[in-house]
Amino acid sequence: MSPIDGPLDVAVCHYNRHAVPDLRHMAAYAMAFLRRDRTSDLRVTLVDGSPRPDVELARTLEALAVRYVHCGRELSFAETYNTGIRMTTSGTIVLMANDILIEGRQVRMLAQEVHDGVGCAFPYLSFSDYGAQKARRLRVPRRCYPTRMTLNVNAFSREALEKVGFIPAQMTGCFNDVILSIRLYEEGYSVVLRNVGPVAHLGRQTLRTRATSISHDADARLFAAEYPHYWRDGVVLFHKAAQGRATRLLYRVAERLPAQAAQRLGVWSLVWTLEPYLCAERGTAREGLCRLFRRAQAVSATPACAAEPVQR
Repeated sequence: MSPIDGPLDVAVCHYNRHAVPDLRHMAAYAMAFLRRDRTSDLRVTLVDGSPRPDVELARTLEALAVRYVHCGRELSFAETYNTGIRMTTSGTIVLMANDILIEGRQVRMLAQEVHDGVGCAFPYLSFSDYGAQKARRLRVPRRCYPTRMTLNVNAFSREALEKVGFIPAQMTGCFNDVILSIRLYEEGYSVVLRNVGPVAHLGRQTLRTRATSISHDADARLFAAEYPHYWRDGVVLFHKAAQGRATRLLYRVAERLPAQAAQRLGVWSLVWTLEPYLCAERGTAREGLCRLFRRAQAVSATPACAAEPVQR
């Protein structure tokens, strides 16, 4: 692992177009959760991309030693993140959405992964659009090298972000993470999925309140025009970035099936369940699968009341 010298910068993306109290409270709670480990030397900046500043949230964040920034105008998804990046100075930068519950020590664990060619590290989450990133009942590998990453909470090398041009600004909020993954790979960086313990994702709140400004269809057209070799009939060809032959084969099979059939048959769920084990740091694909099956058998043989450890 690479030690992080000095304070670690964390830039948080926040958006609350209609000043919904629940979103304000959620962001404040996420920052309090991040700050509850006072031993972690973090410099936290929350950038508010909302049309108007939130005085109440700013006051709450001041008490939590979190810097609140509003640029005097509404910012796009990428602009909000990129504004935060430009306000940081540390060699490793953590980007985070306003609906992630993660502790300071876990953020430090992610940041320590960013060295020796690793451009980005991100954790398993309680909820994610990318199935391989979802925390599950079976024990997941401590560290693996997946096909892509998502923008929820990520530790980046500053050098890597500068080389790829920060968060892609041409997208309204979809495909930013896909493009960023592709650019990192093209620059020779790897992406690491790291098990840092439970991290809760409260569920797409940043995007949900942006319904009028985010367009999946528009972003899909832009992505298809910029990366035609990664696009076929509405499907992103992730096999081109898959790590390892077994993972690449699974992605190829899933991508060739009609989208509805793949969804109905649970093909993508199977691919994403197997991927962390197939691209784990140690062991071959065969060894990873054997570990998965052994753990599945152990869980099925454990009484339900004893399957989950009690959190104290």
